[in-house]
Amino acid sequence: MPKFDEIKFAGQLPSPKGVALAIMTLCGRDETTIDDIARLVQTDPALSGRLLRLANSSGSAYRPIVAVNEALLRIGMKAVGQLAMGFSLVDQFKEGPCKAFDYRRFWSHSLLMALAARELGRLSRIAAAEDLFACALMANIGSLALATAFPLKYSALLESGPRDPLAAERETFGIDRHECTRAMLEDFGIPNALAEPVFYHRAPDESGFSDASRPNRLTWLFHTAQHIADLGVAAEAVRSQIAASLLRLAGRFEIDADGTATMFDRIVAEWAEWASLLEISAAKLPSFERLSATPPATAEPDGVASPVRVLMVAACPTRTTPISVLLQSTFGHRTFLAGDFDEGLSMAVAVLPHVIVVDADTPSASAHDFCRRLRATDWGKSVYLIALTSTVDEHSFVAAFESGVDTCLCKSLGGGGLRAAMRAAHRHLGLLDAWQTDRSQLKQIASELAVSNRKLEQVARTDLLTGLPNRRGGMEALARAWSASSRSGEALCVMMLDIDWFKRINDRYGHAFGDRVLEQVGAALRTEARSNDTLCRIGGEEFLVVCSGSDLRSTLTAAERLRRAIATLGLIAGEGEQVALSFSVGIAQKEAGTSSTNVLLGNADKALYAAKHTGRNRVCVMAHGKVHHGDIPVFGEDLIRGSGAARPKK
Repeated sequence: MPKFDEIKFAGQLPSPKGVALAIMTLCGRDETTIDDIARLVQTDPALSGRLLRLANSSGSAYRPIVAVNEALLRIGMKAVGQLAMGFSLVDQFKEGPCKAFDYRRFWSHSLLMALAARELGRLSRIAAAEDLFACALMANIGSLALATAFPLKYSALLESGPRDPLAAERETFGIDRHECTRAMLEDFGIPNALAEPVFYHRAPDESGFSDASRPNRLTWLFHTAQHIADLGVAAEAVRSQIAASLLRLAGRFEIDADGTATMFDRIVAEWAEWASLLEISAAKLPSFERLSATPPATAEPDGVASPVRVLMVAACPTRTTPISVLLQSTFGHRTFLAGDFDEGLSMAVAVLPHVIVVDADTPSASAHDFCRRLRATDWGKSVYLIALTSTVDEHSFVAAFESGVDTCLCKSLGGGGLRAAMRAAHRHLGLLDAWQTDRSQLKQIASELAVSNRKLEQVARTDLLTGLPNRRGGMEALARAWSASSRSGEALCVMMLDIDWFKRINDRYGHAFGDRVLEQVGAALRTEARSNDTLCRIGGEEFLVVCSGSDLRSTLTAAERLRRAIATLGLIAGEGEQVALSFSVGIAQKEAGTSSTNVLLGNADKALYAAKHTGRNRVCVMAHGKVHHGDIPVFGEDLIRGSGAARPKK
């Protein structure tokens, strides 16, 4: 993107500094360890406190922590680099030279969106919650970039209030805020799997992602988080409208109305705490229930609580003027006059009347044609239609009713007849309102049933103890990954993980403690797993990780990271005894001769069996018909190239 590169090389873009920049540099090196990052983080007390706060709010399944290195382990090294960058930008750009740009509101909105994305990530498990927090915090960073790079020009553009701000930005700067956001996220090292959904989050339907794909789900997640943030900073007059949209969006994540209210209130409470920590503003909001309440309707000018709008249509308005006066002055209805039938149709679209009164004497053929044209429209089907006529004969009445009229009224009847006709119109409108209310309730019930069904389907695929997918969910995920790999040719690996000596733990400390072990292990695996990996508990103490798009080397690295993470878990048994944990891992890769998912799982199981019987607490690989033991360098290039033989140890 040439224009972005020009701005970047001129040094005009917001960028991290100091400790944050050093952390980002370290995170980009393969040899960097958690301890390296921890030593650097500890030099910045503010950053240390923020990361500890984030780690301790990652979920109730974790014990509270006070050590920075434990916090980094819980959050994940990749997310730490992104978060350090985001917090650095918050600290640097709370104020700025662009007078029309509201820096405080920008960061307040960004923080709320980040917290919302993290909460939605926890509920949906689409991606790591802390990765989503970091990306959402910078989801609109392009606006800040333009305000920083072009403070005077961007201030003038904002003050002018252009009809199409994005087009005005492209015309003025050669780039708009969304394009700038995407380029900056790429420059910051955010994976494309997250940067693309962020780019499309304001218009998810324009992304072109397939409905069931992970990028599409992420795009809608960021879109929903944006709505939550919009609601948090919105003016009171539009809150109920945004809240209604949010309720519909929450249904995509199987969250019903009560769940949405609880989620929103929880996010807002966190928003206030984080705003204080980051020294930015956060509005004091009422509960979601009050925010989403429909504001009271303003009274009509004539003071009628529920006025009926009546449109009078005639070729000669003087014929219907007396009736109009009677309707307005005596009965209190609002009346509108149309001189001919074409004008009547135009006014009907603009006014949306409840009742239309047609003079059928001028001439009758045109009046009947008007009625038919009216009834042919969707909105015209529910209008109550009264025909005024001077002739009382069967032919005129039949023709009027066949054209769609509800009531024929003789002009000679006077005010009493008109009052009776309007009573009939009121009954019709009352029944119509009741029907619309019932229909709305039925739609709401249908929507809630759909959410309930999706929840039941989710429960059927979820292990209730760990919250991970169960065997059924894992096998379905593996089948999808297998199909995707077969279509695209991308790599596919699986890991089989088994907690070592779990039966002894159960026998010695009891099954309640064993359940705690499974919960803690599941939570730790979820934290440490890569965003593209699918975790599941397939039974007992055995877990499966489906590694889509992951070759053998990266899968080995990930397996070692998971193994080390479990080894650092410190669980205290009932008597205060510290219980050490470890697990064995078996890995298999989809190869040319791997004919099915069952064969792939069988290969991983053989590797796991080998790990168990060669000392436990280790990783073994089944590749090209052989089980390979040892550390990652031993597995190296020969296996990945497909020679079928591991390099010998030196």
